[in-house]
Amino acid sequence: ILGVCKTINKTLRKKQKILTLMYLFELIELSGSFASKNMDIIYTVSAVFRITPSVFKAAEAYFRHDKKKLDSSFYLEVSKAKDETVDSKFLEAHDLEGKISILRIASSNQYFFRYIGTEDIYVNGLPVIEKRLYPFANGATIRLSKGHHLYYSDVTTSFLEGEKKSRLSFEVDNVTVRFPDGNYGVRNVSFKQNDGRLVGIMGSSGSGKTTMLNTLSGIVKPTSGTVRVNSIDIFDESEKLDGIFGYIPQDDLLIEELTVYQNLYYNAKLCFDNLDEKEIDDIVSKTLVSLGLYEIQDLTVGNVMNKLISGGQRKRLNIALELIREPSVLFVDEPTSGLSSRDSENVMDLLRELAGRGKLIMVVIHQPSSYIFKMFDQIIVFDTGGYLAYKGNPVEAVMYFKSEDLQVNSSIGECAQCGNVNSEVIFDIIEARVVDEYGNETQKRKVIPAKWAKRFGAVNKADKIELHKEQPKSTLKRPSWFKQIKLYALRDMLAKLSNKQYVLLVLSEAPILGFMLAYLVRYIANPNSKVYIFRENENIDIYIFMSVIVLLFLGLILSAEEIFKDRQLLKRER
Repeated sequence: ILGVCKTINKTLRKKQKILTLMYLFELIELSGSFASKNMDIIYTVSAVFRITPSVFKAAEAYFRHDKKKLDSSFYLEVSKAKDETVDSKFLEAHDLEGKISILRIASSNQYFFRYIGTEDIYVNGLPVIEKRLYPFANGATIRLSKGHHLYYSDVTTSFLEGEKKSRLSFEVDNVTVRFPDGNYGVRNVSFKQNDGRLVGIMGSSGSGKTTMLNTLSGIVKPTSGTVRVNSIDIFDESEKLDGIFGYIPQDDLLIEELTVYQNLYYNAKLCFDNLDEKEIDDIVSKTLVSLGLYEIQDLTVGNVMNKLISGGQRKRLNIALELIREPSVLFVDEPTSGLSSRDSENVMDLLRELAGRGKLIMVVIHQPSSYIFKMFDQIIVFDTGGYLAYKGNPVEAVMYFKSEDLQVNSSIGECAQCGNVNSEVIFDIIEARVVDEYGNETQKRKVIPAKWAKRFGAVNKADKIELHKEQPKSTLKRPSWFKQIKLYALRDMLAKLSNKQYVLLVLSEAPILGFMLAYLVRYIANPNSKVYIFRENENIDIYIFMSVIVLLFLGLILSAEEIFKDRQLLKRER
């Protein structure tokens, strides 16, 4: 056993090691013997895999059903009534016969569950066998009897209750955005969210995803309806929410001429006026390490045509600019666009981790993979014209649209063998076309957007969240306007000096133009003389006038370029 463990220890990740340990415990429990020989095997595995004693003890108590050793930081019970003899967190399920016991391994962010009872319950549409151990992964749903459900987000929220520093509720009430040309961006959208959730906003092109995100983040004011955070209107009382929101646009708004470290450093200087240089350096270094950017901190960012860091690293740096001050609510527009599948998963893993730390994160995303799709606690699906077609659990979304399309396997949300969820089936069903007698698709849709919205409205249930009234706290400490001007000037000067081609061009423009002007207005009063006398030049006044005009336009052109170049970056920072 020792030899086998040492061999596979080089290839297994942390989550895989804990999964192996859990299944070994299950195997010993099913054999009915926690004898010393059996436990020696598990001790060996745990030692080689470097599993911490606290995790080992929690797993042992879980499988031994040792009530005295169960700890509420590891254990959650779902049943009709709480067992007061057990130190555990509790979720009430009125109609559940028996109980569901959930084990949390915080160090690897893993959850496991077992059901003890006589009812037929399902996880992601697949039947659950009594006493068998099941991983409870991102996006998973346990369907209880009588139509009740236990969501992954419910479980994570229960464990995070005592860890949150502040509480937050986000309410969207009947929001409609209508453009000046009369078209609708979004129509009559309502939902509620608590902190600690990762919410995906999906839809086809032109369905209003980005408009919805801009409205939620306070960039676009709705034509009607309200958006509130802890009962504070984000438009009418925006000063109370200063620094609460973070916004990560689809485009990477970085200062291309500066290094990775400098981009983050000057951003931190603009956010934390209360910190000294050492504290700023510490917080920047910590952020770089947490996002895997520390090793490339001295590399220049570069641009799309001259990539000096990879696309995934650019995206993570873009996220780092917002995360450095840890906003309570984070809006992200297409974080995976243009990235490889691996980089996309890494970015989404980061956002999932942030949600696990109590942040509310809303992400616009297009055609996610199964792995990414199941990460979301909730998805909101828009149809063409801004109609709300669905909001709820991701796996249940597939089941809902299958049932609306009258498919025979509508009760199954994921593949029984591999656990994959095909998210594309949602839009295949929504945008399905009518076929003619020859079997060719026509331009007419089977179900128009308004009808999808009406169907969902008939089955939609009000979101049950905990509402909060206290004003959210912000970590933002903005410097004075004078300090901001100094920081902007210093940052801009460093960016210019690092671009040698730009510096050479700017420094040579004025002398070249001056020389050209001087040559053109050179004038000798006596045509027979070859001697040029400056005071006799009748064009001196003209030369001075033309020089002033050229200098004015030269200054205006350079400054106008700066305004347009940094416009989007300054808009984001503002």
